[in-house]
Amino acid sequence: KSDGSYEGWIGGFCIKEEIIKNSLEVINMRVPKFLHLKTCHGGTVYLYIEPMVGKREIIIAGDNPITHYLEKLGADMGFSLIKVSDPGEINQVKVSKNSFALIATMGERDHEFAEALLNSNVKYIGVVASRKRGEEILSYLRSKGYGEDLISRIKIPAGIDINAVFPDEIAVSILAEIIKVGKEAKAKNEYEIFEDPVCGMSVSKSSPYFSTFNGKVYYFCSKHCKDSFESNPKNYIK
Repeated sequence: KSDGSYEGWIGGFCIKEEIIKNSLEVINMRVPKFLHLKTCHGGTVYLYIEPMVGKREIIIAGDNPITHYLEKLGADMGFSLIKVSDPGEINQVKVSKNSFALIATMGERDHEFAEALLNSNVKYIGVVASRKRGEEILSYLRSKGYGEDLISRIKIPAGIDINAVFPDEIAVSILAEIIKVGKEAKAKNEYEIFEDPVCGMSVSKSSPYFSTFNGKVYYFCSKHCKDSFESNPKNYIK
């Protein structure tokens, strides 16, 4: 899974972390991979990893040239598009960790859409609005009791700064920001991996085999590697 967790048995401890590391790369890159791994006891493992990633989706409130261009660009990029015309419809949308949202109603109930989306688990909430209108929306949300940690999830105006002027350019800037936010979220959830200094295998902090030398903690895939390291640490430190 994207957080490094897994179900079932995925091999001996000495190759488990290597499999997890490569699986996360497959999830992030959305490209399958074939692995040929050597175990610490001389065995060989052949493994094919294929990504099973949910489709990304953009929830769109508004009907105008900007949303039309965003729908076309998003579809070309493989996003599913969900159109909503009333804030109440958002509760009926099955939101996932791959959901993003854009409010482009040009002032019409945009504060209500923002509130409805804050109560969902969407990864990104962008609003096409002036900074003045943006402050009005944020003030409304504060008056409703929403804290700054939640309100900070809303991006006004939506889109990265590319000096966009025309609707198609604004749509490009918004889609670019959605992609950027999606990539950043994956980076934050990245599983921390360390290299066994003896055999070079990938290991995590969950390994029961670790040793401290000169104030630094080293993790190992097996007791054999740990013992080898402790017998002569300087021989394995780069």
